[in-house]
Amino acid sequence: MVDHHPAKALEYQVTSDLSHGQYVVFLSKPTPMDFYVNEHETIWYPQSTHHYTVLPSLPAADAPLGVVAQMPSLLREAHVTAAAIKHNLVTLQMTVNFPTSSNSAQMRVTYNTKTNVLTQWQAKWGSTQITENFSHFQVNPSVAAGTYSFVPPAGVTSDVALSQVGTALNAAKSAVDFPIALPPANADMTLNAINIGTNAQGQRVVIMSFTAQDANPVVITEKAQVHALVGLPDKDLTATTANVGALTVFLGALPDNMEEAAFLVRKTEVIVEGETSVINTLLNAWGNEPSLAPST
Repeated sequence: MVDHHPAKALEYQVTSDLSHGQYVVFLSKPTPMDFYVNEHETIWYPQSTHHYTVLPSLPAADAPLGVVAQMPSLLREAHVTAAAIKHNLVTLQMTVNFPTSSNSAQMRVTYNTKTNVLTQWQAKWGSTQITENFSHFQVNPSVAAGTYSFVPPAGVTSDVALSQVGTALNAAKSAVDFPIALPPANADMTLNAINIGTNAQGQRVVIMSFTAQDANPVVITEKAQVHALVGLPDKDLTATTANVGALTVFLGALPDNMEEAAFLVRKTEVIVEGETSVINTLLNAWGNEPSLAPST
């Protein structure tokens, strides 16, 4: 569990190959998501959405997952400062120099001598604290090399040929011919990356990856649209219509309690994908934003 997202516990599997600088994270709760990380790039894929994002590094909001993946090396480098034994449980207090902090991290690890299983690991650095409760833990398992390679599932192909990855926002605004509609400030979303490209129709497209307050991912795709929207871009989804403040929004259900929404504002088509509760909260904030008058 990550302390700056106290409302949700995260459940995931981490497989690390630290000698080659790579690891993979399969996040199952609160929202299914995959991370493939190596020395050169990070693949950021929210399952059940239609897009994946190539990033130069793990987004800051997801950095604790990278810390967990590096746990074995952190334990090797740590200094034991205290130990406690209670029945079959051995607990070690440790300190280690942390690459992402100017201060040393405090760690605590608990080991069950009866079952020979590492049961809990805690780390705290700065204002961030992680507590890991392990259901399974393997040392030096046999792992196929393909584990660390991302193969897009059927139908998960980007709408754009990505020409710029992790582009700064001001550069993105200068690279497209439509106004980029950002989430309202009160939505309090963390922008992870911006991808810019051109679709098959020759239109410039922007894909933005965000992390919401409760750690859930949100993908926003935008492009210029002259005509009024009549439904969702994904024709395989059954669309319903809702009036959210000043916006007319088309909604469609995705698997795993996910949702896709589309609306038009100032001649910009906005498509939002993410967990239903997050999307609904975001749409309410967006629809009541005074500066976002609907397109005519």
